[in-house]
Amino acid sequence: MAGHATLGNRMNMPSPRRVLVVGARSVRQGTGPFIAAGLAAAGADICGIVGTSEASVSDALAGLADNWQISTRGFTDLGQALEQLKPDAVALCSPWRCHADQLAQVAAAGCHCLVEKPMVWPATREQADALVAAYENQGLLLQMVGQWPATLAAFAKLHGGLPGDIERFAMRLSPISIGRDMVTDSAPHFISMLQALAGPGDCERCALTVAPGGQQLELDCQYRHGRGSISARLLLETCEQRPRPAWYAINGARADREVTLPEYRQSLAGAGSRVAFADPMHQVTADFLAGLARGRTTDGVSLRSAHRNLLQLAAVWR
Repeated sequence: MAGHATLGNRMNMPSPRRVLVVGARSVRQGTGPFIAAGLAAAGADICGIVGTSEASVSDALAGLADNWQISTRGFTDLGQALEQLKPDAVALCSPWRCHADQLAQVAAAGCHCLVEKPMVWPATREQADALVAAYENQGLLLQMVGQWPATLAAFAKLHGGLPGDIERFAMRLSPISIGRDMVTDSAPHFISMLQALAGPGDCERCALTVAPGGQQLELDCQYRHGRGSISARLLLETCEQRPRPAWYAINGARADREVTLPEYRQSLAGAGSRVAFADPMHQVTADFLAGLARGRTTDGVSLRSAHRNLLQLAAVWR
């Protein structure tokens, strides 16, 4: 794209000062405004946002200004925004059905990318691999948002450390969606925790139980990794109102997420105690910017593994 900084110059930048946010409005369970706020808090310049219509862009701009004191420009076309703004990085917070085309556009523009989960869906392994390779081949950073692993330090304080040998993992989440979309919306969180605890692996012997009405489900698997396997269970129940119930347990030691409103302060509670932690979304965005400053590039192994895991889990839905 004409006028863009060269990749060499971009990798030598102390920080990605200019970030374009796609999907900066939270209609259902979108995280766009929170990611924009986290990036801004970590020192990024939110140089623009992209929405689906003039009305949605206007709403998003007003929300960012009123709630986060972020003033920026709005666009309804990603290509136009990339051409005019020439950002260093793009945060893709749009619905996951839009990610494939948008990831390709961002890579073609030579920009780093922080993408909401799932990275791309629906997509075959070959399609996901090609998108990841588009970033790898240019030395760019493609990173997927994964806020739950940022709570593991609080879990360790709550329960006196993380187990050295993890045999069981369970997680309860409360997506707003129902039916098959519950898996697509929530399983990436589950996968990110398994990866954080044991590294890349495979979800084997997957089994699904769905309650009548499709608003509750239980997904079980054996997560096979380089050092062994974990008996893993994901429990999902539809919930429309934030903050939504959530907890996870490692080898039976459980931690419930608690949220204090209106400040939205978060903590993990369990074993008769409570440990507060910094906003995970702010931790993720700060880590993304810090990674760029250090010259971090795409972890293709983890991204490909996460997509393969999602395919494995989603395949049990008949």
